[in-house]
Order: sequence, then C-alpha cells, then structure tokens
Amino acid sequence: MIGEAKIRVDGPLKVSGGAKYTLEFPLDDSLYAVIVKSSIAKGRITDMDTASVEQMPGVVKVIHPGNALKLKPYPTGGGDALALAPGEPFIPLQDNNVYHVGQHIAIVLAETLEDAQLGASQLKVTYQQEPAALDKEHVLEEFFEPERYNTGEELQHERGDFRQAKNNAEVVVEEEYLVPAENHNPMEPAGTLAIWQGERLTVYDSTQGVDNARNCVAHCFGMKPENVRLLAYYIGGGFGCKGFFWPHTLLAPMAAKIMDRPVRLVLSRKDMYTSMGHRPEVIQKITLASDRNGNITAGEHITYSYTSILGAHYEPCGLTSAKLYAIPNFSMRHRYTQLNYPTPTPMRGPGESNGTFALESALDELAEKLGMDPVALRIRNYAAANPVDGLPYSSNKVRECYRRGAALFGWENRNKLPGKMLKDGQLIGHGMATATYPAYRAGGACRLTLNQDGILTAQTAIQDIGTGTYTVMGQIAADALGIPSSQVNVEIGDSDFPVGPLSGGSMVTASAGSYIQTGAQKLKNDLIDRAVSQQKSPFYGMQKETLSIKEGLLQSRTGVKEPIQNVVQRSGKKEIVVEDSSSVIKGFAFGQEAEYAYQSFGAVFVEVSVDADLGVITIPRIVAVYDLGKIINPKLADSQFYGGIIFGYSMALLEATEFNEKGQIVNHDLAEYHVPVNADINDLTVEVLGEPDYKFSEHGGRGIGEIGAVGVAGAIANAIYNATGKRIRQLPITLDKLM
Repeated sequence: MIGEAKIRVDGPLKVSGGAKYTLEFPLDDSLYAVIVKSSIAKGRITDMDTASVEQMPGVVKVIHPGNALKLKPYPTGGGDALALAPGEPFIPLQDNNVYHVGQHIAIVLAETLEDAQLGASQLKVTYQQEPAALDKEHVLEEFFEPERYNTGEELQHERGDFRQAKNNAEVVVEEEYLVPAENHNPMEPAGTLAIWQGERLTVYDSTQGVDNARNCVAHCFGMKPENVRLLAYYIGGGFGCKGFFWPHTLLAPMAAKIMDRPVRLVLSRKDMYTSMGHRPEVIQKITLASDRNGNITAGEHITYSYTSILGAHYEPCGLTSAKLYAIPNFSMRHRYTQLNYPTPTPMRGPGESNGTFALESALDELAEKLGMDPVALRIRNYAAANPVDGLPYSSNKVRECYRRGAALFGWENRNKLPGKMLKDGQLIGHGMATATYPAYRAGGACRLTLNQDGILTAQTAIQDIGTGTYTVMGQIAADALGIPSSQVNVEIGDSDFPVGPLSGGSMVTASAGSYIQTGAQKLKNDLIDRAVSQQKSPFYGMQKETLSIKEGLLQSRTGVKEPIQNVVQRSGKKEIVVEDSSSVIKGFAFGQEAEYAYQSFGAVFVEVSVDADLGVITIPRIVAVYDLGKIINPKLADSQFYGGIIFGYSMALLEATEFNEKGQIVNHDLAEYHVPVNADINDLTVEVLGEPDYKFSEHGGRGIGEIGAVGVAGAIANAIYNATGKRIRQLPITLDKLM
C-alpha cells in the first residue's frame, strides 16, 4: 500500500458534510461565548460596565478579571515546563493588566451567538493607558540574543573567521532584506467546546496537538490529565497557528465551570489575527563573500525580529543559511526585542520560508556579480555534511534536484541578462532557489486491535489537520500487516488514545507512521505465532518462517491459505490487541548523540511575466523537484507540495499584516489581507526523487508539509530581477515597487 495514490478515506465525509469540525458538534443547553479584546497595546483596565451588558436580551453573564476563576500558572524552566507547549504562557482574566491589542479581557455568555456578539460589542471598557513598545526597528539598537530555538538548535553560531575571510574575498554581496508580519488564515477559524461532567472535562478544540492541549488544560485547572479528554477529529487547516496551546482554550472550560452548562466559544476571523500568533516581521542582513570562481569563503546572516511581552517565539531565519552551503567562515546572529504586539508563533516553514528569501536572493546577487549561472554557483558550494556540527546527512540529493529541475524547466533557455526576454509584450524572467527543511521525528505510541471480522483499528493521539493523515496511517498499517487498506480503521484526534506527537514540523508521518508500522509488524508476528500453535489451525506445527500475510490471507509456502480473522476466532477472544511505542527522537538538537544530520532538500524554478508599463506580475509556471525520502501517497503528497508552493507565492506577492501606530491590525479580514485564489495560480509541476531514507524512518519517508513553501519567494524575486533588472528586497513584491 505504501506508494499507492489512494484517495482520502475521509473525502466522502468532508464533501457530504458528515465530517464534524470543532464548532459543529451539537451540545444540549449550551451557551455561546464571545471574547472581548483589549483595544490598547499597554496599560490597565480601570472600569468595565458589565451590568449594562448583562441586562441585554439573551445575555447571561460577563466573565471578567473580577469574577473569573483563578487558574494555575505555567511552570518555568525545565522539568514540567518541557511537557507543556503553550503558544504563550499567559493565563487570561487573572488581573487587569494589558500587554497588547487583542488581549482577552472578558467573555460574554449568551443564549445565541448573535446575542453574545452584540453584548461583546457593547461592553464599555475604561483603561489607564501607558506608553507601548511598538517600534519594530528598535531591535536594531537594543536587542537580546537567546541561546536556542524551540527545536534545540543554537541561534548564535560562529565558525572560522568571518571578518578576515570577508576582507580577503574578491567578490562581496552585503544587503538587507525585509519580510513583513504575516497571518496564517486557515479556512477554519478556531473554536472550543467545553462540557463538565462532575470532575471530568471534555473539550473539543481546533488544535494541531490534542495531547499538548489536554495537558495544558489539565495543568491550568489543577486536574489529573486522565480527567480531561481533548477531541479534534477534523481541523480545517492550521499552518502553525493551531500548533501550540492558546489562552482562549482555557476560557470555554472556565465559563462552563462557572455556569454549570456546556459552552461553545467562537473565534471570528478578526479574532484569529490576535489570538493565535503570526509570523513576525523580520529584517535580515546578509553578507556573502567569494573568490572569482564562486567558492563562497565567508557568510553572515543577522536576523532582527521581535517577540511579545508575553511569549517567547524567536523567528529563526538564519538556521538554514548556517547549514545549507559549505561556507567555511560563517557568522549567524539572531537578535530580538520584546514589543507590545500579539505573540508570534511558527508559521509554515518558520525561519526557512523568510530566511531563504534573503539567502537565495543574496546568492542570486552574488551569481550576478560573478557572471556565473545561479545553479552552478549552488552546486559548487554543495555541503555533503552539515557545516554546523559536521554530521553527514542521512541523505542529500540536492544536486540531483538542481539538475533534474533545470532540465524539466528548460533552464538552458534562460537569458542571464536582465530585461532581455520578451513575449507578447511582456517581460519574461527565470529564477530559481533552493528549498530545504529539517526532518523531525518524535516518539509516541499506538494501540492496534484486530477483530473477528478481520478489521484492524489503529489508535493514536495524533490529528489530521487536513493533510490526509487518516489515509496515510491506514496505508502504512495495511502495508505492514499485509491486508487491504479497506480493512483498516484509523482512529485519531482523541487524547484518550496512546500518546502522539504534534502535527507540526512536518513530522507526523515519520513519527506516528514509524511506530504504527512496527506495531503492525508486531501484530503480524503475533498472528503467525498463534497460527502455528493453535491445534485446529491448518498451519499447526509449521515453521513460522514459512508463513506470511498477503491481501489479508495468512499463507504458507505450500499454498495453504486462510483469512487472518480465523486466527482471532480460534483464540477465543473477540479481538487481539497489540500496543507499540517509539521513543526515537531525530532531527531535534536537544543534546542527544546523533549519527546523521536529517534534512530534506529541493530546487524551485519559476517563470514570471511582468507588464513593463503597469508592473503587474503573473507566474505562468513553477517547477520544483524534491528529495525527501519515500512518498507514502503521491496524490496526497502532490496536494501538500501545491499548497506549500502557493503559500510561497502568497508570501512573495501578496501577504502583509499591517499595524497602525497604536499596535492595531488594520487589515484583519480576507478582504484586505490578500491571499491567492485559483485564478492566480497557473502551471505547477512537481517531481520527487523518491529514494527512501531508512536511516531516518522505518518506511523511508520524511515530512512534506513545510518544504513546499520554502525557496519559492526567493525564486520569484530572482525571476522578477531577471525579467526587469529591478532587485526587490522587501516583500511582498507589489506592482508599485516595479513601476
């Protein structure tokens, strides 16, 4: 089953409306909760006219810092803190302090959503306002340099002597690149349902991590984790904003506890811009120095960005630059300041997407100065081992990606002189960039149950965020046990199942897929052991090595066959249950001994068409070739590649979150925050080399979700330069920058 382009098993449910998302579950006698958010960036609440709102028709109660439950704060430092992953370690409604625009300061409960929304809009709040830190460029003067990113990778790195190597170089590029703040905008806004039954709490939540969300809720309410059940059967996209636990998920169970009624908390599209993180604005200073032959001898990547007063996300733009090319003298610095903005969080390709825009643009500028082909420059500086720690890559076929991509695209037809290719009155440009993303793998566990009808049920506390996890896990289990995938039932999205990892970092298939595969192999061995030991079995007394399972049939080399469910029926049990787990952690830099560096690679080639008079940009075609191990399901993989590439297109040409001088977001809807529509996207060609990486995972695959977004913005910017001769170093590249 591995490698089969199987359609999604959940597809019929989704197109028919049978797949219920968080806010679609019916609840008897439930209240609606709408959050009231601060309109100032810093200060204190001095008054809140809750009485007037509570007198409005349909409104039941306003919960605010004066009557809210007091919850347990998050631990700091090591130990228990490492087991919890809040988007920001902030407990809402615990005091009157305000740290950013959009902070939760109250919730209005009503019998209908409309009454709750009206009540929230009418709540009058008085503040004692204080001067807020809102100048993003303040980081250029005052900053701090944290030691590590949340994956454990070092954020500050030096090797060789960058300054001396730069001074001795023959060719130097030294430029500054800017990527604005961006918001995730998944199709499904987040929401939370909460139901108390005595001391047990059930929470439905739109999250990329059911285990983490359960643990955070249990901690803050001072409960045993087993008394909290967190459910997320279907998620309408996340891209990182639902990857960590956010304060609003505490408010629904808080309100349900106070009111002794189920509560349905709804976030609006506008709420999503301040409640669940964003990609922060980054200023990047890149220096590349080389000899005349294109051997890069020195490099520097300095990232300037911000985190919030409440959180601690550090956008890690330089991590890719430190390891993608064999640069002997390299300096990487990450510098941040704390500002009164909503807390940033990872967004698809965090650090890699915006970091490669700067790095790959600078490489194109270096190739221009050298008079060298951009592909040849990258091949010349290929790194067979990770330059940061010296570890060899478990697999690195990036040079093959360059060559295959160039051939598919027709790179040899590119005119290296900018502004010299014309077609139907349009300026045509060709550009390329490298794509890369770390390969991560986390531990977890599964429960596999085979019943008397031959149906295998696989349970693990992971979640399908719209990428096809239900389908892929079923394929892996079916392949390992030797049964048709139609005989596999995958159950996920429930914290009562064995522990599973977060759907983030492109790691679920490698992580859960590996322990489901070994669990299914364990079950297969168990069935064969039983078959040769059951006296009424046609395989009784045979050598185990002579038996196998194919197409759901247990069979011997002599041709004896029977359905595997017969083994279950003879066992006298309704079902056979096998549990398996994995503590294998790969790709994270938490100080563990590692034999290899794990990384995926790709090459992106772009053709742009630019109207010389109006500056209007269209992208007729994008070609990308990737090296990321074995593909479990090509159909679903292509969907992820296309989505990621479109994400990169959007970063390059459309997206920017605009703040005013008060720290308020002024384009907090899909009318003013621009993302692509189908009419924007033309031909996308994706090819995968497909060589398995068994050093990384049992099935030989690595993650897909993020790498498609990486390198696209750089390739588009480079193609626009090739078309127009204008080098744009600030995203998004809009027509006014080209006119």
